[in-house]
Amino acid sequence: MPVAKARARLKDFLAPVRETETVPLHQALGRVLAQPVHTSIPLPLFDNSSMDGFAVRAEDTRGASQEAPVILEVIDESRAGEPFHGQVGPGQTVRINTGAALPQGADAVVPVEDTDVPPATPNHALPAKVRIYRPVRPGEY
Repeated sequence: MPVAKARARLKDFLAPVRETETVPLHQALGRVLAQPVHTSIPLPLFDNSSMDGFAVRAEDTRGASQEAPVILEVIDESRAGEPFHGQVGPGQTVRINTGAALPQGADAVVPVEDTDVPPATPNHALPAKVRIYRPVRPGEY
């Protein structure tokens, strides 16, 4: 197919939606919003993790690499709906699940793929320590 014809077909396929209708929320699945939705309150109401991993103080991961991992003490776990209520101190970390509240003292999350710990499975025991293979910056979560 010539490039020009492919572009024309693609343009027809990607034509903007011009007609709108109002439907109940339970019928909205798979539809496109006609206008942006705004909220007057911050959502979520707390800092939360967008990935499974380890909540850390970013400064504790400085210099971490495959050749020279940083080793941190795992003190507990934070799950969605079951947050860790303690404080992450120097040299410590908390295993964290997607959607879980970021613990106090932590300012970043190291993805589980950047550690020596396999992804969590049901009834999976917490490791005593974790090797971190890359540094993270504050706000990475």
